[in-house]
Amino acid sequence: MGITDEILSQPSFDAAVKTAVAGVKAMKPTYDWVGVYLLEGAPSAGSGQAPSAGSGQAPSTDSGQGVLTLRDEHYLGQPTSHTRIPLGSGICGAAARSRETIVVDNVRRDSRYISCCLSVQSEIAVPILAGERLVGVLDLDSDTPAAFGEADRRELEEVAAALAEVWQAEAQKQLAENKHQVSG
Repeated sequence: MGITDEILSQPSFDAAVKTAVAGVKAMKPTYDWVGVYLLEGAPSAGSGQAPSAGSGQAPSTDSGQGVLTLRDEHYLGQPTSHTRIPLGSGICGAAARSRETIVVDNVRRDSRYISCCLSVQSEIAVPILAGERLVGVLDLDSDTPAAFGEADRRELEEVAAALAEVWQAEAQKQLAENKHQVSG
């Protein structure tokens, strides 16, 4: 079973995130730090809460407002103090705002980089999009310069798409449950 199949088989979005982080971290020894930052309001940890207070949607990022958050169980690698990143800040925030994957071969040469560990040389940030809705960002750091090539990008974008699919399914399930409670 491939990593995307493992992600898609998880019973919850939280379990899918944990599976994705562990699976991606194990893919290559140059993947030194792997984490998933979630846009505040995305479902989490079996909370039973639909995204954005029951709306079934992640908060809008059109206004440029919003914060990406990192939970302890949603990353593997060196601890980081960067657990809240405003949209547009750093590589993750830039990927979230642009909704496009960003690959940085040398973080020292990119003014957007938020230093978390002196050994980090390169980074890739992949937005997790459920349709037009931003759910979060899959972020990887490497202590190797230019560690992320086109094959890495494609594979990580597939992981992000699988996470988005699980997020969407959980959001739709919660919406149906909320409608049933209201009408019942």
